[in-house]
Amino acid sequence: MIGRDRELAVIEDSLAAPPPRTIVIEGGAGIGKTTVWSAAAEVARHDRTVLAWRVSAAEQDLAFATLHGLLGDTASRLLGRVPEPRARALAAAFGLAEPDAAAGPGRWPGRRPDAALVGLGVVDVLRALVAEAPLVLALDDVQWSDRASDQVLAFATRRLGDVPVTLLLARRTGDDAGRAPDLVTAMAPERRSTLELGPLSVGALGRLLHERLGAAYPRPLLVRLHDAVAGNPLLAIEVGRSLLARGLELTPGEPFPVPPEAGPLLRDHLATLSRDARRAVLVVAISSDPTPALVEAVVGPNAEAAIDEAIRHGVLVEAGDGLRAAHPLFASTAYADAPPGERRALRRRLAELTTDPVEAAVHLASSTQGPNPTIAGRVADAASVALDRGAPATAADLFRRAADLSVDAEARNRYRIAEADAAFAAGDADRAVTRLDAVLTEVPRGRLRAEAIMGRAEISHIAAPADVMLVALALDDAAGDPLLEAKVHLYVAAHADDEGVALANANRVVEILEQPGVDPDTDFLACALLERAFHLLMRGESAPVADVDRALALLERRASSFFSRRAEECAQRCLYMLGRLEEAIAIDEAEHRRLVDRGHVGLLPVVLQPLATVQLFVGHVAEARRLARELHELVDQGEAVWRDRALLVDAWILLVDGDLDGVRRIGTEALARQQADTDRWEAMIWLGILGTAELCVPAPGPALDYLRQSLELAIAMGVDPARRGPLYQVVEAAVLAGEVDLAEDILATWFEPSARRLGLPEDVEKVARSRGLVELARGNLEAALAAFDEAVSIFEAGLALPLDHGRARLARAQARRRAGRHRAAREDLEAALGMFESLGARAWIERTRTELGHLGGRAPSTIELTAAERRVAELAASGRSNREIAAELVVSVRTVESQLSAAYAKLGIDSRRHLPAALAAQVGRGQSR
Repeated sequence: MIGRDRELAVIEDSLAAPPPRTIVIEGGAGIGKTTVWSAAAEVARHDRTVLAWRVSAAEQDLAFATLHGLLGDTASRLLGRVPEPRARALAAAFGLAEPDAAAGPGRWPGRRPDAALVGLGVVDVLRALVAEAPLVLALDDVQWSDRASDQVLAFATRRLGDVPVTLLLARRTGDDAGRAPDLVTAMAPERRSTLELGPLSVGALGRLLHERLGAAYPRPLLVRLHDAVAGNPLLAIEVGRSLLARGLELTPGEPFPVPPEAGPLLRDHLATLSRDARRAVLVVAISSDPTPALVEAVVGPNAEAAIDEAIRHGVLVEAGDGLRAAHPLFASTAYADAPPGERRALRRRLAELTTDPVEAAVHLASSTQGPNPTIAGRVADAASVALDRGAPATAADLFRRAADLSVDAEARNRYRIAEADAAFAAGDADRAVTRLDAVLTEVPRGRLRAEAIMGRAEISHIAAPADVMLVALALDDAAGDPLLEAKVHLYVAAHADDEGVALANANRVVEILEQPGVDPDTDFLACALLERAFHLLMRGESAPVADVDRALALLERRASSFFSRRAEECAQRCLYMLGRLEEAIAIDEAEHRRLVDRGHVGLLPVVLQPLATVQLFVGHVAEARRLARELHELVDQGEAVWRDRALLVDAWILLVDGDLDGVRRIGTEALARQQADTDRWEAMIWLGILGTAELCVPAPGPALDYLRQSLELAIAMGVDPARRGPLYQVVEAAVLAGEVDLAEDILATWFEPSARRLGLPEDVEKVARSRGLVELARGNLEAALAAFDEAVSIFEAGLALPLDHGRARLARAQARRRAGRHRAAREDLEAALGMFESLGARAWIERTRTELGHLGGRAPSTIELTAAERRVAELAASGRSNREIAAELVVSVRTVESQLSAAYAKLGIDSRRHLPAALAAQVGRGQSR
């Protein structure tokens, strides 16, 4: 390696840092990333196991090609250590076994294997490898990784915790860099280091040319060459080789013959190869797994000599049992310059030779001219296989090719709808909209038009909420088809912002599906039951526990159709409202895993936003922050349509943090956007958040203004205000603003009847707490104390909402203090303070401390740790991971995270690296006292 001593030293320092880590080497084409990456891998091999793979551009369309190259042989060896379901999923992903069933094209495919297990199997394999030795996973040209591999490896990376795995990645930047891989940013920013390769120096370039070409250029010529190629080593070698081959010698003042692009020079070099050698290079360029045997099968008996020639000329290199282009530019130039007829002939031959249906379809589609319905069908079938393998981007491309090859207009538009579904799942909403709009301009009334309208509505639900009710137009297209009619009604129910309309349509769905002769699949029936249950709860009409439990038993989670996803969403919401919080979290976590491992990154935000919010509400603050980061990563990677949902999570986290200015900043901007878009539902939510922020101050006037507007929107949309948690606070805001009669009227009109009717624990608690505030304002101390006792008892019976629990204890403490029960008030305040400190809820911490100050007497120590917090903090300070601490103390990882967060708050630190000093200082203070 020439001229990269500084860069290698930086990499060595990064490798020496405690893993897990990600080291990214990046730069433009030909800048030397592969050389530096190879040297870094060699350094790592001194004391670690290194698994390395050089990704090729041909792998982009082939699901799990990169994962197989990196882990295939190793995973096969370790399958015996992987639990059976995961081992079977891995085997299917690597082509060692067939999936359980194939799904046909269309919006509602049949049963598919549980692709979520593939990612979990990779985690198992990596843990097994780490048990043998520290591990480095090295990928060159990671930008060419297929999406399925990229997302599975990113999934595994995020879930390895503190396990010693280092990612060594080389990535191209620039206009031809392709997409940004998820794997590059899978680890937290503090565990990532990026080395951007700049140009070689003039001296280093001279040494390189001398070593590679045996030529010594005079310095003036070398400087001109350096300027011409901007220090790019690959381009410099090609220019130098071309000059030597042509026998050109430049005299002083003669123009330097370097074209603006490297293409002509690469073509010159490729032109020196024989026809068979060029064909060998072309086969390598377009094959996902090029081997000498494959080249021989395509090129013929002269293949061995052709390969040797290409290797001698530095165009091909041996890579294990296979072949690779020495640089991607060779492969792309060889392909671009090959006559179209030759490319088609080679692809047809490769389609015959490969046993992989997806690769065969890629070759067939690329080698077929004009419409061909037979091949269109094969390509569409392969698209469904790609979807089964968790590669929706590949599936979308194949469905598009199938549409282009179709003769029949109905088939073409059916494939376009399937392409839109796959593209949306892969995160390309714009492409999905384009395809669906094309369908809507062509198809007459009927099933396909209804399906296109529904697909369009699903995207509009996020991007343009005011347009979603256009889906009702599809009812005319669905006439005479009860199942399709039910699906349209369900779309209307899911997207309506009027709960009366939504419930009426949800009821209609269930009525249709329960008619004799109508036979829906179980996921659709489960979705219908959950949709109705959700709207019954939102209207405050009943607590449909039986419907929810029946639907959960039916739900098979077989596919990622809208109805399967909507069922998951409604299940989580219903379970949360019913007080079954851990079940709600488990539903979202399972759906998150499933979407990640199917490659459906475009659908992740709809799960991440509620999951992060619920995790925050139940006190898992660290997990909520992690999920929020993941959501923002998706937004930054192109999912901009979800930006407001990501900001919604940010707002709740900022509320807990006590950053009220931050809440006001993003909240007022978001509210203005929602009001401009006439999105009443989102406006209602943001008004509630802004009201909550003002109540934290407390600023009763602004809080009451925001919360009353939110209440009015809820009533206008037919939403039971009790279903919107923040709206209970309108009672407290009215009390603090001195409008006790208004508080009484709102409580008696909207919240108490709902609590009596449904009897849900959260409702009962909030009503009791609100009643206590009203009675306390009226001076009825005994009635207030009884109400607060009832509220606190709900939490003591198992309702796990620590922020609300702390607020209930704080309210009761205020009543107890006024009643002269100071000891009991202090007990409540110290308990509330502990809860708020465990969450890092600064605004409520300050309010509680102020209340403690009103009591007088001994002030609590803000640095005293509980015994459990101290034990966890000591283990963390000793270097143990959260998972190791949890195993040793026989508690959950979330418990460890919660206790660490509480310890950080009490010790006044923000990370574990400060723990040893903070604990030592606390011991010193204790001794001095």
